[in-house]
Amino acid sequence: MVNFIKYVGFSILAAGVITFLYLGLGMKTYEPGLSEGYTYEEPHPLRWVYAIASFLSCAFFGSVLLGISRILQHKESESEYLKGIHEDIRHMKARNGIID
Repeated sequence: MVNFIKYVGFSILAAGVITFLYLGLGMKTYEPGLSEGYTYEEPHPLRWVYAIASFLSCAFFGSVLLGISRILQHKESESEYLKGIHEDIRHMKARNGIID
């Protein structure tokens, strides 16, 4: 589960970078050329604003998922560590004849 959340977080970050580049470099407006009979292709004036907004939103959600995966990973390792401590205490009590 931890690895799945981590991979989803990384994929969202990668999608954010790809979307940033696609919007920043490829977003265009088409204005008709009435006298020539075809359209002019010009860069959209707000393309970088949209690209940055898209990147920031993907970066936020991807980072949240990466943080959640780190927290879950830490909790899992902590619970394994505590299980080991409880097992050691149980063995020490058994050696000394102490019964719970």
